[in-house]
Amino acid sequence: TSLATQRPGSSPTQLLVLMQLAASLNFCSNCLVRALEKLEKAAISTAGASSWLTAAAATATAAAAAAVFVRRGEVECSSADQEELRQLQRLWEALEYLRPGEKEMRERWVKEEEGWYRLPPRAWPTRQPKADDIPALREELLAKRCPSVPSKGMAEGCFPLTFDLATALVFTATDGPGGLKLYRALAAAGDLEALVAVGVILIEGLVGPRNHEEGVQCLRTAADAGSAQAQFELGTLLYAGGADLEEDEEGAFKLFQQAAAQKHRDGMFMVADCLLEGVGVKRDLAAAVPLLHASAVLGHRGARQHLRQLLDGKWMG
Repeated sequence: TSLATQRPGSSPTQLLVLMQLAASLNFCSNCLVRALEKLEKAAISTAGASSWLTAAAATATAAAAAAVFVRRGEVECSSADQEELRQLQRLWEALEYLRPGEKEMRERWVKEEEGWYRLPPRAWPTRQPKADDIPALREELLAKRCPSVPSKGMAEGCFPLTFDLATALVFTATDGPGGLKLYRALAAAGDLEALVAVGVILIEGLVGPRNHEEGVQCLRTAADAGSAQAQFELGTLLYAGGADLEEDEEGAFKLFQQAAAQKHRDGMFMVADCLLEGVGVKRDLAAAVPLLHASAVLGHRGARQHLRQLLDGKWMG
């Protein structure tokens, strides 16, 4: 569906936002600049009229209008410039899809973010019991007759409880070695998230000296077995060249993709970020928008910030 049929009544304000967005994305080819200048003059000359975009064949965005000028031969563009125009037009179309619910979305985010200063500093594990919760967790484990040393044969409900206890012991610094021991036992019993936790602890040195080699191996094993969190953690290491790993942007992007395919909030954000910047993958601005939105819905702060910037035409990266 063309933009012309979607929003024939666009305003000069939208043109300004589009022009700001193009500049903030470093889309400043002579071709685009000339097309935007041509469109701006058309907008000014017909200000107040219902069809102010007449000179641009009633298209709804400057990018689409620029494409019209190129097709008419009124503005000369190289193939690279034309690709830039296509990127900008597709991005604007993806953003237009969010416009009807934009006001409500922004208001909801403001309300949700009012209490974010109380969130724990780490985004994972998802559940992070406090030190005060440890006695109650122990009592519940006893009530459910969960073994003190986790094993494959224990009741299914014992796994999350033991994981929570291990999390509380490690991440509140109450008993790091005891928590790591529980994580290791859970991992040996087949709990992939516990294996991820062991990897994170060893890599970050949360309990004793860092052990990058074993930590990375834990993440690789869990990632290969399908853990979205492991795929994200390992992708982050490859992205930045952490834990003695060589920087590998393409490898990182593939791992982020695997995590995103499982609707992993942070994985979706990183895929979108890579697409916006062209890191590890060919730049595709429009493809990033739905991933940013999906991640933002799940509460990712960075995704919400990226979307706000794009919608406002003030991309800062």
